[in-house]
Amino acid sequence: MSISLTIEPVVLFSYPSAKDFTNILKTLSEIVDEVLLKVSEKGVNVKALDPSRVAMISVTLPAESFQDFKVEKELSIGLAVGNLAKILKQLKKGDKITMCANEENVEILVEGTSVRRYKFRNIEVVEEEIPELSPQYDVEASVLSSPFRTALSELASITNTIGFTATQDALTLLDFDTKRSTYKLTTASGNVISLNVKKENVLTPYDSEYLARIEDILRLSNILDVKFGSEAPLYLAAEFSGGKAEYYLAAKI
Repeated sequence: MSISLTIEPVVLFSYPSAKDFTNILKTLSEIVDEVLLKVSEKGVNVKALDPSRVAMISVTLPAESFQDFKVEKELSIGLAVGNLAKILKQLKKGDKITMCANEENVEILVEGTSVRRYKFRNIEVVEEEIPELSPQYDVEASVLSSPFRTALSELASITNTIGFTATQDALTLLDFDTKRSTYKLTTASGNVISLNVKKENVLTPYDSEYLARIEDILRLSNILDVKFGSEAPLYLAAEFSGGKAEYYLAAKI
């Protein structure tokens, strides 16, 4: 890269869309205060479990999803992600973000009409033991992101609990508490691309606040995978620019 750095990097990677990368950081900040980015030759990975152990998010960005990607050795980057998301505001379409780090420091460059530079300590973040999940789902679907996000957003503004249910031709989200507001995504309308209902009459409630927290990262994908069950957490997955975000949310008791 043509711009000089103030640190000697062990890892360096440039993401083509600074705005998209910040949306990832913002979503992580809604789950936890600090994250640990694990950087290897394969790419960048992060897992975060919220303090109440209700929600977990995993983001994987393979090396090929970056414009530049250089790794001298594997490195863990500890970030106060909440503060970082606040700093990286008002980014424009076309801005490029570069992150480089060593064991002591992290440097971030945002290149657009001008160049902004930020420098932080590589903080120590305790890596929490996060179990591997292999739930058995009653419903598995692929849906268009935009109508699904609209349903989530509008329901989250009026209810504390969003219910998920499905028939053979429709995925339905509803105000679980009153049943007065319902959003139905159907295969006939094209909003549902595929739908596999293994068990009918399943209605599972999830906390609307936790669902609202991931709206930014869901914007990065046109198609979402949605899975849920009577004895399984909600699973939402979004693929974007070669990367993937997976979100698990326990049912509301």
